[in-house]
This record gives sequence, C-alpha cells and structure tokens, in this order.
Amino acid sequence: MPQELPNDSRHASAWRRNLRWTLLLLCLWAALTFLPAWFARDLPYTVMGWPLSFWMAAYGAPLAYLLVVIAYARVMNRGDDAWDE
Repeated sequence: MPQELPNDSRHASAWRRNLRWTLLLLCLWAALTFLPAWFARDLPYTVMGWPLSFWMAAYGAPLAYLLVVIAYARVMNRGDDAWDE
C-alpha cells in the first residue's frame, strides 16, 4: 500500500529540525577547527618531543570530525525513521 504524502506542516517541521541540526553541527565543526588552532600556540606542553598542538591537529581534529559525521548520520537516520512511521 503506498504511503500517504505528508502534509505541509509536518514537512516544514522536519525541514526546520534538519536545518537546526545541520547548523548546530556546522558550528561545532567550526569550533573544533578554529579554537584549538587559536589557543594551541599558548600550550607549552610536549608529547614525545612534539608540541601538543601537533597532536591536537594530527589526531584530535580528525577524530572530532568523525564524531560530528557519526552524530549527523545517527540524527538524520532517526529523523528518517520517524518520518516513515
């Protein structure tokens, strides 16, 4: 049996929710990109002979980006599941 087309208010609500999550995660991405780089210059610590800022950029940022992508995928899948009900 074909699904009914959603009404305009339900579609608009889902779209606003999608935009809010996208904006939130985009702001998080920007903060994870620029804030550590800005404050890393002031960190006097070294790890295995390399400055801590190197480790933050080399390992911390990609892991944080991966977590942002995973969060986005989970939220959008949950939204799609709610849409299909």
